[in-house]
Amino acid sequence: MATAVLTLALRTQEDVLLTRRRTRDLAALLQFTPAEQIGLSTAVWEVARLAERRGEVELAVVETPPSVAVSITVSGVPRSALMVTADGPRLNLEALRRLVDRVDARDVNGAAVVQLIASAGPDAWVPGVDELELVLASLTRHDTGGGGPGILDELRQQNFELLTTLATLREREQELRGLNDELGDTNRAVTALYAELEVQAGELRRRAEAISRFLSSLTHELRTPLYAVRGMTEAILRDHEADLSEGIRQDVELIDGAMVEALDLVNDSLDMAKVEAGRTIVRLSSVDVRELLDTLRAVVTRLPAHSGVELRFDEPGDVPVLETDAFKLSQILRNFIVNALKFTEAGHVRVCAHTAPDRETVQFDVSDTGPGLSAEDQRRAFEEFVQLSAERHGELRGTGLGLPLTRRLAAILGAEVGVQSTLGRGATFTVRVPTRHPRDVEGVDVVGPT
Repeated sequence: MATAVLTLALRTQEDVLLTRRRTRDLAALLQFTPAEQIGLSTAVWEVARLAERRGEVELAVVETPPSVAVSITVSGVPRSALMVTADGPRLNLEALRRLVDRVDARDVNGAAVVQLIASAGPDAWVPGVDELELVLASLTRHDTGGGGPGILDELRQQNFELLTTLATLREREQELRGLNDELGDTNRAVTALYAELEVQAGELRRRAEAISRFLSSLTHELRTPLYAVRGMTEAILRDHEADLSEGIRQDVELIDGAMVEALDLVNDSLDMAKVEAGRTIVRLSSVDVRELLDTLRAVVTRLPAHSGVELRFDEPGDVPVLETDAFKLSQILRNFIVNALKFTEAGHVRVCAHTAPDRETVQFDVSDTGPGLSAEDQRRAFEEFVQLSAERHGELRGTGLGLPLTRRLAAILGAEVGVQSTLGRGATFTVRVPTRHPRDVEGVDVVGPT
């Protein structure tokens, strides 16, 4: 609620200056800052000077806890002052809104009424309204008794405030100019840094491509002698078993096992290089999960495994037909199964598939009863060149590329891989495949049904 504390008639230029002075006095009594006092009194002066000889000014205090505001209403302003196309003087409402918190202008009986509102700070002390009215009325009677000297003092005060404001603006302008210079230097430095990083990134790309080509060529060259050595060890074990002593036979078996490990590493490296070499092609087809698992069972049942391990394939049940790349999905599951068979000495390896509740994905699980993985190994399972230690016999779980390869292949299919395990109680590797390939995978060209 606004309570008026002083009303002043606007008949002469002296009244306009007096209005400005009383506005500043009221703002000072309400503990406005000097900058706020200048802003409010300047805004009132800009409006009041247009209402000279016909207007009236009402100074009021608005108490709306926890804040206090000054409300100043100027009536008698020519209506043309509010018009954008006015020929004579007009109010710049946008400029006024930069000086006070709120500006309201309306047309009343052919004349304009302008209300200016400025809020005091949160720590402002508000004297009683009667006290404010008494102080302002007393000051007004004192000022109107003299005439010339009071007006001259007001003009001097106004000029001083304007000069102070201009000096402050000039200092801020210099600060802004300095900041702009610093910003320009920073922008130039950042631009130079970006250019340097781009050059380094290009160099790194060229080196990476050269290393990739070298490794691809090297692994291709290595496969031939590795297969030859393994063929010879198999021939020795097959054709000369009776002629070998126990020690020599064990040495030949160790050589054969080493060749198997080396071939696994070479083949995984080649597969990884193919995935990383530019864009990858995904060949979509309708994949029946039951037929996929039957084909996979026929392939993996011939893989070497410990004698006490049973390989189980559960019936998939009500699983929808997938639209995905059957070969890449089969490669993911085959890697999981080979890994499980290799390190499970007793129990079983179980393969199953089921549909997620939202019917948008199908989850494949490959679980084993092997030694399991620690929490740290589970976190690093799909990182490249990380060999996960089994807790028995100091064995190594994989060559370090098989599981990262499954993660890359899964990403190409828009799928996700994961692992859950407890040490000593086996592990379960999973891949969640969308029923329909998303087709927006970066770096992947999709070929097949639309």
